[in-house]
Amino acid sequence: MNRTVSYFAGPELVWVLMLAFTALLAARNPGTDAGNEQLLSFGWFLPLLGVCLSFVPLFWAPGSPWWWLLRIVLGGCVGIVILVTILCEAVDYHDSRNSGVGTGYIVFISLGYLALFASAAVAILFFLTKWNFLPVLKWGLIVLGCLTAFFSLIFWIASFGKNAAS
Repeated sequence: MNRTVSYFAGPELVWVLMLAFTALLAARNPGTDAGNEQLLSFGWFLPLLGVCLSFVPLFWAPGSPWWWLLRIVLGGCVGIVILVTILCEAVDYHDSRNSGVGTGYIVFISLGYLALFASAAVAILFFLTKWNFLPVLKWGLIVLGCLTAFFSLIFWIASFGKNAAS
């Protein structure tokens, strides 16, 4: 990969793609209770997925890993807030349940920041000890992908048989 391209294909690009995906999900919300609940369910794992994917550019990162880690943390701090804002703004129950969306906003951002700073602490540990970080990252992404697929399948199967209230 070209050195210039590898600098541009960093964590910021990951967050831009995650934000585009989230905006697409938010735009497709029909405004029903089921659609709102689905968006709030995405709020639990989309920030975590974004954090994990923002560490992927370490596979091809040229130069200092400390510079890349700084880019990952700064991009993650901004990306988590924007992602959760897009999700929570798309939820509208048209009644008093909207007051709970603000709590979800705080919880989703806190969860994303917890994952971001815990992952950064693990990366710092690996950088300081000169251990190979890439196998840990690779298997972490494989486990996260398998768990995401498993829970997506469970939620999809559980959605069958739900009828609209009459």
